Amino acid sequence: MSRHGHRFYVAELPPPGATLALPRETARQVARVLRLRPGDAVTLFTGDGFDVPATIESMQGESITVRLGQPVPGRPLPCPPIALAQSLLKHDHFELVIQKATELGVQRIVPLLAQRCVVAVKPEAVSGRLDRWRRIAIEAAEQCGRASLPVIEPPRRLEEIEATIGSYRAILLWEGAEAQPLAALELEPERPVMLLVGPEGGWTPGEVERLRAAGAELASLGPLVLRSETAALAAIAQAQALATRHGAVAVPAAEERRPARPVSSGERR
Repeated sequence: MSRHGHRFYVAELPPPGATLALPRETARQVARVLRLRPGDAVTLFTGDGFDVPATIESMQGESITVRLGQPVPGRPLPCPPIALAQSLLKHDHFELVIQKATELGVQRIVPLLAQRCVVAVKPEAVSGRLDRWRRIAIEAAEQCGRASLPVIEPPRRLEEIEATIGSYRAILLWEGAEAQPLAALELEPERPVMLLVGPEGGWTPGEVERLRAAGAELASLGPLVLRSETAALAAIAQAQALATRHGAVAVPAAEERRPARPVSSGERR
């Protein structure tokens, strides 16, 4: 159990006061792992930024019914709103980034197909990979007390995200001499930030110039060479620390569900 109690994601919820039969996997965890009993309290959420308290009414084996209470706003998310544009990594490394980015309050995760990525996702495998990534984010949200879920996009090429960079304070993490320290930047709490993180092999010079031309600024995490997954998590934490210099530390969880404008096929260059 997380310190926020027994929390479970469900796809849909009926109105307050109604009863709900828990999904089979959730019911199995409640009955066999947690060994809860009628009268015990749980919290349900759909990812919309609200928590819904519920009480177990009946249990028959792994068939469990709960009665729903009134929704309450979920825990606020750290400032600033962050979109993580993370180049694809080996499977377990990328999944680690999704898990930890969710725990850190990232609002959007954009898998990038950079030139030096050592892995690729075949078109026929995208749907299954997205489902797995979303399950990882759900489990992380259940554990950390988050009432909303990050938007996880299908893998994108750089040309597909160029049109959206202008909607963010876009920061390209790079080890080159031209990059200023990320810690030296001034970040506004309300302005969305996009962190662009390269693959295991790093960005190519052409990719750096292309993203700079689209509006991204270069920033470094220091003199040491970090693994891509380490760089992503360190950058998220630094960006949040920089934004709190202005005093604000969090935004309402329900606000994080507003997605940036998606890229249409007609916008691709």
